[in-house]
Amino acid sequence: MLCKNKQNILIVDDNSKNIQLAASVLKSTDLYTIFFALSGEKAFEQLKLRPYSLILLDINMPGINGYEVAAILKKNPQTKNIPIIFLSANANQESIRKGFEHGGEDYITKPFDDLELLHRVKTHVELFCSKEKLQDEVNDTRAILEQYKIAVDAGSSVSKSDLQGNITYVNDKFCELSKYSREELIGKNHNIFKSPDTDEKVYKELWETVANKKIWTGLLKNIAKDGTNYYFESTILPLLNFNQEIVEYISMRTNITKEMQLKEDIIATQREVIFTLGALGERRSEETGEHVNRVALFSEILARAYGCSKDSITLLKMASPMHDIGKVIVPDAILLKPAQLTHDEFEIMKDHTVHGWEIFNKSEHELLKTAAIIAYEHHEKWDGTGYPRGLKAEEIHIFGRITAVADVFDALSHDRVYKEAWGIEDTLQYIKEQSGKSFDPKIVTLLVQNIDAILAVKKQYNK
Repeated sequence: MLCKNKQNILIVDDNSKNIQLAASVLKSTDLYTIFFALSGEKAFEQLKLRPYSLILLDINMPGINGYEVAAILKKNPQTKNIPIIFLSANANQESIRKGFEHGGEDYITKPFDDLELLHRVKTHVELFCSKEKLQDEVNDTRAILEQYKIAVDAGSSVSKSDLQGNITYVNDKFCELSKYSREELIGKNHNIFKSPDTDEKVYKELWETVANKKIWTGLLKNIAKDGTNYYFESTILPLLNFNQEIVEYISMRTNITKEMQLKEDIIATQREVIFTLGALGERRSEETGEHVNRVALFSEILARAYGCSKDSITLLKMASPMHDIGKVIVPDAILLKPAQLTHDEFEIMKDHTVHGWEIFNKSEHELLKTAAIIAYEHHEKWDGTGYPRGLKAEEIHIFGRITAVADVFDALSHDRVYKEAWGIEDTLQYIKEQSGKSFDPKIVTLLVQNIDAILAVKKQYNK
């Protein structure tokens, strides 16, 4: 028996003897509490007093007959789910059909068999208990889900989309964040928010992940209706049906625009400080700050052509101005000497790479670690004859290899205290001759291929 407690059964019959017979049989099981009514009108009064799990209902009664009672009960939300077994001496097909049409679940012919009555009552009571239990679980689940929804809506911007990425639902926070109204968003594709600053690889990975029924999480940058940018941490998951088929996608976003703007402000400040420090190092050798600016921009062009990631390109561009920061420790007599350095003087000059490394290498900040690498390795050579460690080929960090080419190109094509500027053709010829010796051959090739972009930067910052 699925029901833990005794279940209430209402017997409705204008014949008290019939009620007594049925009640006697059912009480023998000690599973039910029996109540009775001698008419349809009395049945309605009983139903107001307590809940019932089953009604045994006689058809032929004076006043309101059984069919009419059943029809009324099935229209009432409070009683429509109570199962009804009709009791009647008429066992013809028409009576049975009419009983089912009026909402009956079953039919027992009078005089009834005791065993048949027990089994049919037990079956319908258990079915009723199962349905009630299931309904309670459904109601509980709905209540919990509604609370989850309220909690998620309170903290996140939420959207749902179909399999093609077309929006089917958005909450208020989503509208606030995107600055679109709900009416403007429903039916539109999520592509309307895409920022050109976000690598297409991110979106490709996103769709491949959710299409494989997995959850994707990551940082995205979108464009609002008014053209402003906003950032958010997004969790996107596929919603599956019973057959484990994807039916739609749901996305929950946490707005981190303020945090990202603060981060960008910090990065901008770091960039300015690093550029200023780099320029300071060049000023000591009587070079202008434009040298470090040009080297940074040349490095950016070469790194992009090389296929470096967006984050790596940004780091290299910001850190490359620090390539000669170690010169601040080199004595002026050596640093500013217009003539060729002696062997001992050159050994001291070479130490500027180590000084640059020592200035930054203890930092835990990625940008300063990058600056340390560039300062340390931009005088290493592809064939292993460079300094300070004699690294060879790809032992040299890509940042060092790129900065080396950018630095030499700029140094040769501009005046220095110890020489006049070379022409572009002579500069390129020298660098090509050093391909595979001083420089990474691939980067030399990329310099030649991108010379127009390089020269455009040189012209803009030619001071």
